[in-house]
Amino acid sequence: MPKNQSTAAQSARRASRSGGKYTEALRRAKTSKATPRTPHILRFLAEHSGNLYHLVGGITAAWAHSGQRVLLLEEAEDYWRWTMSGVRRSRSRRKKETEPAAPPEPTTSTLWASPDGPGVLMRHICMWEVRHPSRESDRGWPRTDRSPLAAAVAGALDAYDVIVLLPKSGWGYPDRESATAHVVLGEIDIFPDADCRTALPGPGGEEKGVPLSPEQSAAVLRERCLGFLFGFPSLPIRLDGVIWQSNGELPVDADYLAGVDRDMTRAGLLPLGWTLADRWPDQHRRLPVDQMKDPGFVQRYQAVAERLRTALDARPVTVDTN
Repeated sequence: MPKNQSTAAQSARRASRSGGKYTEALRRAKTSKATPRTPHILRFLAEHSGNLYHLVGGITAAWAHSGQRVLLLEEAEDYWRWTMSGVRRSRSRRKKETEPAAPPEPTTSTLWASPDGPGVLMRHICMWEVRHPSRESDRGWPRTDRSPLAAAVAGALDAYDVIVLLPKSGWGYPDRESATAHVVLGEIDIFPDADCRTALPGPGGEEKGVPLSPEQSAAVLRERCLGFLFGFPSLPIRLDGVIWQSNGELPVDADYLAGVDRDMTRAGLLPLGWTLADRWPDQHRRLPVDQMKDPGFVQRYQAVAERLRTALDARPVTVDTN
């Protein structure tokens, strides 16, 4: 057996050491060996992505540490400002250069690899699209050519179990051209466990709000944190679940959160877990590359990664062409 190959049982044991369930990992390993599947092409959706890179990094690292082959397909710096005009201006804005800036070359790096198994986490950074000023649309905007992203995805299909699309910006818009699954990341700054507080005159200060039920809290979370999903005119899209990240300690217990999850399920949103962010993220809008090698960091996201992978495997893997 080649060094980088392993049996289903070996992969399952590695998953159990990383915090996963041995029986579930063994079943998935045997199934994937018997019936190869097209890799999931996952796109996370979020209104504000700056504090969510730790969550994405933790989930993808947990998959790799449990024996999966994972690719982070990251968008390079936006080429819009160069292709929009075909020229770029100097800082003084006094002269134009005759040649547009060259687009960045694609780069590939290994973020983590198992020494004795198939688990690997790769990162590929490339341009996703180019715009052609000479071929304008009916509204006068340059036409967008997304063939670079399509080529990058096509070239990775045979090598990975999961491909995660990581845009530079625009996390709130679904990617129907390439993604086969969409999962919402809901970021919570203040958990809605009570009605609004009322400021009272005099020395009394502030009156404590009326406690909310889990169902009321779930409704507020949908309105406050997921409203961006319904704010743009686009075709319906299937959501494969929602993961919550709280930027502060949760003021409620597990039973309360279970009630919130039940109401989310009733509303058609599959709950995939709750996570707690670092109070002071040390890498805003950047993947925590160094921490993604740390088993302690990975362990924090093992449960939500396992639930997400189970949800993805339970659905047919087809590209939404609507």
